Amino acid sequence: MSIASMRKKVSDKKILSGIRNILIYFPTNIGDTVLAFPVLDKIKANYPQSNITAIASPKTKDFILRNNSIDEVILFNKRWSSGQKRRFAFSLRGKYDFVIDLKNSFLPAILKPKFRTSFLRFFPKDMHIRDKYLALIEKFTRKGNVKKCDIILNPTEKSKWEKLQPKPSIFIACSSLTLIKSYPHKFLEEVVRKLIKKYPVTILGSERDSQFYKNVLAIEGIVDLVGKTTISDVFYILKKYCLLLLAVDSSILHMGSYLDLPTVAIFGPTHPDRSHPYSINCTVLRNKDLSCVPCEKSQCSFKNECMDIEPEEVIQAIAQTLDKNISYT
Repeated sequence: MSIASMRKKVSDKKILSGIRNILIYFPTNIGDTVLAFPVLDKIKANYPQSNITAIASPKTKDFILRNNSIDEVILFNKRWSSGQKRRFAFSLRGKYDFVIDLKNSFLPAILKPKFRTSFLRFFPKDMHIRDKYLALIEKFTRKGNVKKCDIILNPTEKSKWEKLQPKPSIFIACSSLTLIKSYPHKFLEEVVRKLIKKYPVTILGSERDSQFYKNVLAIEGIVDLVGKTTISDVFYILKKYCLLLLAVDSSILHMGSYLDLPTVAIFGPTHPDRSHPYSINCTVLRNKDLSCVPCEKSQCSFKNECMDIEPEEVIQAIAQTLDKNISYT
């Protein structure tokens, strides 16, 4: 072994032994937070005796509180005044050995930990978000095989789902906060009518999606969970009851990806290289014939044609993905 290698090995051991209290500054939104879970998993595997604290937003606080790899959750609200933000930052100063900042803020400079993620970040343009997060902790971690974290429901919450006795089902989450990322109603209805003839079908969405799914929910045999779940419920029931997930680019898609579910993902304005599902068995559908995709915009100057994936193509992708999954078992 060379002198340089010996020094590096000693340096690595020093880093590992010097970290007892870890702070992870998670992204603001649920989807990006789920994409950051592999960072949490790797940190937990490398520092099993350390205390892990998460900084969460109002959107993610309850979800992160239920994560079995997190010891403590601290709320940060970007709407606070500048004075509140300063007090928040200085209240944490000196408490952490290692600060992992997934938002690239000035917080690590204020907290002055022994170790921190780098401020200088140069990533390839189309690098997956998950891989960007993992690259930030690469020099601090060594173990390759890690155990995934879980979202824990209390006994009453679990009992609610067990009493319903849901069947393994194709779960559909084709709505989005950004309308141009949603799969068109007319196509979705046709897809669901064909699927329900062969498989149980469950629709997921928030209460605001009720109008979007109105015609679909009227189809006989559909299990309607629109507006009836928390995001923690969704994680739990996907893990227990999902045969396959059909979804657009959304937080539910990223959950399915993290859980390694068979997945068919429909992409339009966003670039699949940066947020595609990384399940072993997944299919990404997109309209490749348009010169404007991916535009990465929140509004469309045309007619959202990028999301016009023909129902037959979706049905075929689902059948092929399910067949692959059966062949693995």
